[in-house]
Amino acid sequence: MQEPSVSRALVTPGEELGVEEEYLPGDNAYVDSGYVKSMVLGIAEWDRVNHVVNVKPLKLSLIRPGQIVYGKVYYFPSDKVAMVRIFAVQQQDGVRRIQAETGILYVTYASEERLGTIYDAVGLGDLIKARVLSSKPPYHISLRGPSLGVVETKCPQCRAVIVPSSTSGKITCPVCGFVFRRKAAPS
Repeated sequence: MQEPSVSRALVTPGEELGVEEEYLPGDNAYVDSGYVKSMVLGIAEWDRVNHVVNVKPLKLSLIRPGQIVYGKVYYFPSDKVAMVRIFAVQQQDGVRRIQAETGILYVTYASEERLGTIYDAVGLGDLIKARVLSSKPPYHISLRGPSLGVVETKCPQCRAVIVPSSTSGKITCPVCGFVFRRKAAPS
């Protein structure tokens, strides 16, 4: 039985695909320290006749401008910007988890109202529902809109989990009574 001239496998960026004496780097492949390596996550194809290895990239991102996404606030580089880890997208048939992507939320897109700081709209660890504004990562996102904002937060004082029930901008903790601001999405 004759061996096929092309074989395929899923590979990750930086993964060794062969030695440069055996294969030449093709599309999305490069040579590093004598090894042919993958540039992208994709399907590697080893052409044993021509001794070339190509990698066809997999497009995992499902995020497009205008799409509704869900994410978690994880970092504040300044009082005007929040970094968000996007983990799900809303589709016609429901919400779908995706490979995590980075989102950037600027204070000007955090609410319809004029805010002094990003902390008036979101807090560290908040789960948010946002609209995508840009087409490439890091994705710029917005909370402007009646159905967008914080869907789950924690009280800054007692750390009780709160699902906001109104869009008034002020949340009162049902456990300790602490009042704080968030741009809430209606539940």
